[in-house]
Amino acid sequence: MANNTIFNEEVNLKKGFERMRTKSVILVILFMLLVFSMLFFNPLIKCKLFFNQTMYSGLIEKIENEALSANIKIVSLEYSSDENRQSVSISPGASGVIIGKEGNRYYALTAYHVILEMDNVDHIQFVVMGYDDIDIADYLSKGGEFQGQVEYYQQFPVVSIEQVKDEYDLAIISFITDSEYTVLPLADENPKYGDIVASMSNPYGERNVITIGKISSKKLRPFGDELGKIQQPMMEHTAKVSVGSSGSALLNENLEIVALNIGGNYNLFRQFISGMAMPNEQIRTFLEDWKKIISME
Repeated sequence: MANNTIFNEEVNLKKGFERMRTKSVILVILFMLLVFSMLFFNPLIKCKLFFNQTMYSGLIEKIENEALSANIKIVSLEYSSDENRQSVSISPGASGVIIGKEGNRYYALTAYHVILEMDNVDHIQFVVMGYDDIDIADYLSKGGEFQGQVEYYQQFPVVSIEQVKDEYDLAIISFITDSEYTVLPLADENPKYGDIVASMSNPYGERNVITIGKISSKKLRPFGDELGKIQQPMMEHTAKVSVGSSGSALLNENLEIVALNIGGNYNLFRQFISGMAMPNEQIRTFLEDWKKIISME
């Protein structure tokens, strides 16, 4: 009996070692795959993005000259207070695109989550910066006189929220200014698979960034919040977007808006894979509903 017990323990011990060795081999393989993906795919992605920017330099120049002034930056000033003090938090900002003008009032599209008010603050004020307005860091680096961060951003036009639709993650805002900006039209048709598109946005820390890509899905794909509660069919494309690009325009080669950037897909290393944008069909429905509401007022 004792010999059988010892024998069984030896067998179990050997099996345990074999399982540990198998797991170790799997971990080594996974680690090698991760290293390989970092060494191979990251340069490949960067190379492809660089190739797009170089190959379509003519389109980029056309956008810079004829469409870029429709790109706006939306910054929030979040006011909160407690028993001892009051504070103001200023967001890095997001994007929007001008689609209409009446007198000196401009109308712009953006993503609803860009102007979504938070519960943990007393009051939020949104302001609009035109394509040629600079952030405070750039202002100071060019010799501007420091006047306080809050005071600096309070000089820009205040946003009026005209209409929102949580389901589509879309919002229409307006602002008043005497500055002259471009108004961009919506395209009559959605782009097709493989069509060239351009994103025009304000990634965090950057302004007026234009990236070129293609429509990468043959049909709309579901995309939504991280919890998966709100999923909408969206257009997938390869024009690079990042945090801060939400609410920006996706343009065709005729400089017409074909979709509005809502988010993107990224790998484990937070490297860009694809952008997701709300297509024109939903945008037009949203705008038509808004116009009906205005006509009834």
